[in-house]
Amino acid sequence: MGDQTGLSSAALTVDHNLTLTLLSNPPFDSIELINNCSVALQYTFVEHIFYLYFMSPLCLIGLVLNVINLIVFSDRSFKNLTFKYLRLIAFVDCITCILVFIYCITNYTRPRTLNDKYFRIWYLVNVYFPMANITAACNVLLTITVTIERLVSVRWPMSKQRLFNPNRVLLTLIICFLFPILANSVNFLVYKVGGCNNLDVTMIATTKAYKYFSICKEVLLRFIPICILIFSNCLLLSTVHAANKKFKPTKKSHNSLTVTTTSISLQPSSNGCDTKSINKYISESQSQTDSLLPISPDENTNGQQRASFVSTNSKSRMHIRKQQQEKQLTIMLVWLSTLYLCGQIPMLFAYPNFVFKDTSKAAYKYYALVVNLLELVTYLANFFIYVKFTTQYQQVFRTKIKKLFFCFVKTS
Repeated sequence: MGDQTGLSSAALTVDHNLTLTLLSNPPFDSIELINNCSVALQYTFVEHIFYLYFMSPLCLIGLVLNVINLIVFSDRSFKNLTFKYLRLIAFVDCITCILVFIYCITNYTRPRTLNDKYFRIWYLVNVYFPMANITAACNVLLTITVTIERLVSVRWPMSKQRLFNPNRVLLTLIICFLFPILANSVNFLVYKVGGCNNLDVTMIATTKAYKYFSICKEVLLRFIPICILIFSNCLLLSTVHAANKKFKPTKKSHNSLTVTTTSISLQPSSNGCDTKSINKYISESQSQTDSLLPISPDENTNGQQRASFVSTNSKSRMHIRKQQQEKQLTIMLVWLSTLYLCGQIPMLFAYPNFVFKDTSKAAYKYYALVVNLLELVTYLANFFIYVKFTTQYQQVFRTKIKKLFFCFVKTS
C-alpha cells in the first residue's frame, strides 16, 4: 500500500507538523484499561468492515492467482524475456498480498492483551510499513522495465540484442530490487512501539530532512515512473496502430473471377498455323497458387521443387504465428500498464499535504479506502489479462489444469 496511506488507515499518522495525531472518530472497539493502558486499537466501523471482510479475501484471491501465474510462467515454453519479467512481477505481488492480508487481520481485529496489541503494532512498524513500500517500489520498476523491453522489441527490434543482453538484464534486475530497498530502508527507523504499546514516531520523523527525503522518494518512485509509463504506452499504442494499418487486408473478394486470354497454337491438316484465342476463367487465389506450383514435369517428378514450396510455406506460417504472438504480447503489456496506472495515479493524490491538508478527516479516510482497493485490484487482475490476451498462456494453463486434475483422480 502507499507510503502514508496505509498508516493513516491504521489510525495514527504524521501530519504536516510531523507530530503524532489521533483519529477524531471514536474507536470501534470498547476501551479496556489494563494497568492504565488501553488495549483497544482505534479504527472506525467502516474501516473494520472494509479491510477485514472485503480486502483480506481479495488478498487471498490475489495470492492464489499470482501463484498460478508463477506456475504457468515457469513452463519451458515461456522463453521470451518479457515473461521472465512478468514472473518476477508475480513473485513480488505474492509477497505484497501476504503482507496486506496479515495487516488487515492484525490491525482491524480486537486484541485481547497488551502483548497481543504489541505484536500487532510491531508488525505494522517493523514489517508491513517498510516491506510493503519496498515491494510496491519493486513492482513499479519492474513494470517500467518490461514495458520498455516490449517497446524496444516492437519499435527497434534490431537494437534489442544490444540493449537487453544478459549482463544488462542482470544489472537492471539488481537495480529494480536494490534501489527500492535502499530508498525505503529509512522506514524501519521512522516509527516505533511507544508507551502502552501504541504507535509512536521517532526523532527522525520530526526532522525536515526526512520530510524532503519523503518528497524526493515519492517523485522518484511514483511520479517519474508514472510519466514514463504513460509515454511508453503512447508509443506502444502508436506502434500497434501503425502495424494494423500497414498489414490491413485489402477488400478484395478471394473468389472474384479474372479473365485471362491465352493464344494456343493449333496445327490443322492444311499447311500453316492457325491460332485461336481462348478465354480462361480462373480465380485470383488460384492464379497465385499456380504461380507457386512447379511447371516442369521433371521437377515435379523428383519432388525437389515441391519440397522447396512446402518449406517456404511452413516458414511463412511460423513467421505469421510469431508476429501474432508479438502483437498479443504488446497489447497485453498495454493493458497491464494501463491497469497499473489506474491504481497508481490516485495514490499520488493520497500523499499528505498534496490534496488533503488534514489526514485525520473522514474524507481522507474514505479516499484511502478507495485508493488501497484500486492498488490491490491491480495485483490480482493481471491473471485475467494474461488469460484474455495471450493464447500461449491459455494453452499452458489448460495443460497444467488437466495434469493436476488427472493426478487428483488417480490418487483418489
